[in-house]
Amino acid sequence: MACVLFSRPDHDVILSYLYIYSKELVAASISLGHKTINKEKQYATKRNIVGIIQKQKPELIMFNGHGNEKVICGHDNEIIIQSDSNEQVLCNTITYSLACSSNAELGPLAVVRGGCFVGYESDFALGRDPDSEAVPHRDKIAKLFLEPSNILFNSLLKGNEAKEAVEKAKRKMKENIWYLNTTNDFPEASYYAPFLFGNYLSLVVHGNKNASIM
Repeated sequence: MACVLFSRPDHDVILSYLYIYSKELVAASISLGHKTINKEKQYATKRNIVGIIQKQKPELIMFNGHGNEKVICGHDNEIIIQSDSNEQVLCNTITYSLACSSNAELGPLAVVRGGCFVGYESDFALGRDPDSEAVPHRDKIAKLFLEPSNILFNSLLKGNEAKEAVEKAKRKMKENIWYLNTTNDFPEASYYAPFLFGNYLSLVVHGNKNASIM
């Protein structure tokens, strides 16, 4: 079985959604028998995460956090990984980054010497129901945006190749976009469709697209 590392900060509303949704991924990793290292909330720091990567050499990493083209952040927006600084620590791993735009510059640089980086080349949009922010798991709009992400990482945990995991996520995105454009369940549904389509377009794999943990 593989060593799987999670970085899961939870210091604002957006990250609370990612934190709640990724709980099931941590549980899935454990149930599949992987060595699962979960650094959450105040423990999602550069010192902890980079130290674990260097010592434990996880085969699969998931980053939740804010970011941009050059960085992935952790607790209190501390920079954990930065291009032209320490991106090489991700070499020879499969990394999934749920951090805005981190696959535009950082991702490709991280896998120059091997490995695979899956993420978004532009901002990751998260549609939300303002009335459900206190209970993210009940937010039906957010589910349409985060369910494909969970499908992707679950696929990686099960040993699927990176390109296959992305294809599964994109199929679910297309289903959800169609739903948003056609449903009468709530009047503002079609408003969210272009944002989910943006996620669809910006989700890409850099490096070894055939990479898997099996």
